[in-house]
Amino acid sequence: MIIDNPTYLISELAGDVVALVEEMRERFNPNHDWPVDITIAGSSGIGTIKEGQDISVVIEAFQSIITSHGFTEVTFISASRFPNTGIYYLAPECSSFDVLHKAIAGSEIQFNENKWPYNPHCTLRAGIEPTDESDLMIKSMSLPKNSIIECFSLYQPFSGGGRVHRF
Repeated sequence: MIIDNPTYLISELAGDVVALVEEMRERFNPNHDWPVDITIAGSSGIGTIKEGQDISVVIEAFQSIITSHGFTEVTFISASRFPNTGIYYLAPECSSFDVLHKAIAGSEIQFNENKWPYNPHCTLRAGIEPTDESDLMIKSMSLPKNSIIECFSLYQPFSGGGRVHRF
């Protein structure tokens, strides 16, 4: 199978982060359906996986890198908002994500261009404009304490789902 749509590599999360994120998304983005995750390739740093590549080759390369750099625990250190946007997020301790991202960016897999620097995060609320309600929510939020990476997925967004392959 050849990749023919924008495809992300994401780390799907489990633990107490899931209920918190789903509650915020239901409140602020009820019509969006996307996994509770931290994106490794696609939204920052490196872009989506370039179309035209054989998915089995991509999966094999990613599985090898993930196995050699494997980690499962995720510690969130802050909640914030990207400047000049209405995108609110949880920020994890970055060192393990940075190492994984660098290894994947240096692999033989080809990626589309992306103008944003790598900033691992778990989106709480998407939007163009910040709101007073969202700002207050961030200031009063308790960070999740027990969060793990449940799996990694190749993800192609579409209404009602989008997962292509889990590892």
